[in-house]
This record gives sequence, structure tokens and C-alpha cells, in this order.
Amino acid sequence: MHNPKENDCSKFCPLPWNSINIRNNGDIRICCNANSYTENRGIVRHDNGTPYNASKDNLQDSRNAKLMKEVRSTMLRGEWHPECERCRQEESNGVLSRRQMEYNDWDLTPEVAEELTAEDGSIQTQDFPLEFFDIRYGNFCNLKCRMCGPTDSHTWFDDFVKISGKTEYKDTHEKIKLTKNKKGRWETNQYDWFKGSNVYWTNFEEYTKEAKKLYIVGGEPLIIPEHVDSLERLIHNGSASDMQIEYNTNLTNVTTRMLKLWKEFKEIRIGASIDACNEVFDYQRAPAKWKHVYENLKKIEAQNDINFKCWYAFTITPFNVFHFPEFMRWKLEESGLTKFNPEYSFRPLVSYHMCHSPKYYNIKVLPDDIKQQIVKHYKFFKQWIADSNHTDHVKKHFVKHLDSVEKFMLSESYADGKCWSGRTWLEEFVDITKKLDETRNQNILDIVPQYKGLFN
Repeated sequence: MHNPKENDCSKFCPLPWNSINIRNNGDIRICCNANSYTENRGIVRHDNGTPYNASKDNLQDSRNAKLMKEVRSTMLRGEWHPECERCRQEESNGVLSRRQMEYNDWDLTPEVAEELTAEDGSIQTQDFPLEFFDIRYGNFCNLKCRMCGPTDSHTWFDDFVKISGKTEYKDTHEKIKLTKNKKGRWETNQYDWFKGSNVYWTNFEEYTKEAKKLYIVGGEPLIIPEHVDSLERLIHNGSASDMQIEYNTNLTNVTTRMLKLWKEFKEIRIGASIDACNEVFDYQRAPAKWKHVYENLKKIEAQNDINFKCWYAFTITPFNVFHFPEFMRWKLEESGLTKFNPEYSFRPLVSYHMCHSPKYYNIKVLPDDIKQQIVKHYKFFKQWIADSNHTDHVKKHFVKHLDSVEKFMLSESYADGKCWSGRTWLEEFVDITKKLDETRNQNILDIVPQYKGLFN
């Protein structure tokens, strides 16, 4: 068989066995983390090289595609597959990875997977029901976050054209062509894969009957009508009471209708895309305003008849890496919120992950002198938490989080590496940041004055 290394679970992830992951354009991929380190970006393909796409392909057919089988076999040998590089990097630096979270969430073990998986990595789909759906309904979004781009937010289109001078870009299997609408806005219908697709909605109705969790992303899921349609279908077919719905959402739009629908489900999991407070938040998550989002956090906090599990999904970038400890301090001492990352959860302060792509927004791009400033800054906060009256549980995690960010940041340098433009990654970071600042009438030095030497 696969000869796993003493049932090694350190590289095992249940997702290649129990889930379907659908990109913004409908392409099926291994998981949402397989998008940063290979040219293929985790896309599952037919033998002829074309991607499986949820708009036209039966979801079950993709589960024994070549890449899916390769990943399963590699995991069962106790090895890392190249598509899993993001999780490998995070785990090697003490950052909680998606693999680790999913391993904790599901009952599937390496032993069971080994027993029911063929030598070539193929499975009988009836042995592994689709328990988990990761769905992205296009790229309709009301924000244009710094570390995002046109593939994930249509609001990015105008800025993309301004700073690149281009009206098209390559996605996983096709060129995305932008055209101006009657209002003079750039647009495309190439992310509308789910609209009018009888194949997808038939698949959705059939295969979600056995599902335990839907993870719905966007764009911004809470403003996408088809997301609401999905919830109503689940309520109508009787699946809602046994199902978790999980979101990554910017929480700019929490409606009465949404709250009413959520009451029907077993559990609502909110991963709030919040990674700073006040002006730092406004800079990274433009055009969102911190004051408005904070009111929505309090709205969630006030709900007592919905089974919520909530956390802050903090994306660490060069824009907020200095502010990470301040945010955790705000959470502990100023927020007044208890539903988000409760104190005695396994993530008592914040759920955080690194920005891996685009590469020039990975904190490894920062020069050594700034990295040392960050280390010094974090040292101050480590002493602050040590001297505080918070519990040992909180103190441990506070320091652990800062240590893991440091370790990840210092593990490798991207500063001098050459990127596609011919510039270094650090030069690319500076150039793109300057262009966006000019376009958006912002100034990074108002947010991170420590970068004065870089931007003068």
C-alpha cells in the first residue's frame, strides 16, 4: 500500500477526501490554500488539461482527477505535495495552518483514508461523502482590500486598469477581458459561472444533502444574491438544522433578513476579515470604515438566538504587521466583545494567517532593518502582556502568536529576489503601494511611519 510513516498525520489533510472547493470563476481546486506557490494554483484538471468547472462538470467526476489522486497518495506516504506548500511554510514557523484546522474539524483519520484509498490515490466516492463545500460565488465585492485584486473583487477593476495600464489579465484557464459599461465602469461577466447553470444547481441540491458544512466566500458573500438562494434551498430541503455555514466576510453588510435565515441553521461560523482598527483598517480594507464595521460586530454580539462561532480572520501584511499586537490588546481591553475568539477557545485572541500572494505583500519582502524594528516592537508587547493581569492562557497565546509571526518573517528574505517586472520584490512592493496611494488618495506613511526610509 502507501507505506505511511508510522501513520504520520503531520501532513495529512481530510480535504482531498471529503470536500469540494470552487474558485471565483467556477474552477475546482484542491483547497483554497493551494493558490500561492505553483503555477497550477491547485486547479483540478481533465486529462486534456482543461479545468473541471462547477458550471458544466459533475462535481463527483473531479474527485478522481489526476491531481486529486496525486495529493492523496503523497499525503498517505507522509510527504508534502508541492500544492500544499503554503500550509507547510506556516506550520514550520508555528502558524496554525488550514490543514491543521481542518484536521481538527473532521473525524476522518489517516488510518481510515489509507484503508479506503487505492494505491494510485483513487477513491470510491460513496466511501467518502462530500461533507464540506467551499464555494465562491464570483468576485462581487464592495471593498478593494490592498492585498486583494480583480480576481476576488470586481471593485478592484478600475484601480487595476489605472496602475497596470491593462484591460485584461490571465486567470487560471482564460484571459479575463474588461470592458466599460454604460456608466463608464470596467466590468466582465467571466465570473458569473453559477448564473443560469442547471448543472451546478442540480449538483448543489443533490450533494449538499449529505454535507455538514458550507464555507461561503466571495467576493463578499453577504451581498451576493446567490448566497441567499443557497441558504433558502438548504432550509427548503430540510438540511439547515444539521448544517454549519461558515463565512469569510468583511461584515460591512449584516441585514435583518440575513439574521433571520441564520436562525435556521445548526451553527453559523463568522470569520470576520478584520485585521486592524481605526485608520489602519480603513487603509488596508478601503473603502470600508472601521466605525461602521465595529457597529456590525456589536450587532453580531447582541444576537442570542443564533448559534454563532466567531473569530477575527486577521491577514498579516506589511501594512499591518506593526499593528498586530495592538489589535490583540484592543481585543482584550477595549472591544467589549466576547463572541469573537472567546478567551478559553484554542484561538483566544485572533485567528491569523499570512498574506502569501501577491508575493510583494508577504512580510518576508521587508528589508532586514525593518524586520528588526518589528522584533523590537513585539518585544515591548511581550513585556506588556507579561506584566498584565490577563490569564496565563491568554498570555501564552499572545506571545506564541507574536513569536510565530517573527519566525515566519525571519525564515526567508524576498527583498532582493527578482519578480516578473524585472524589479526586486521589495521594489515592487514600494512601487505598487505608491501607485495605489496616489490612486486612492492615501499615504502609507500615515499608517506605518516606520517605512519612511523606504518611501522617500
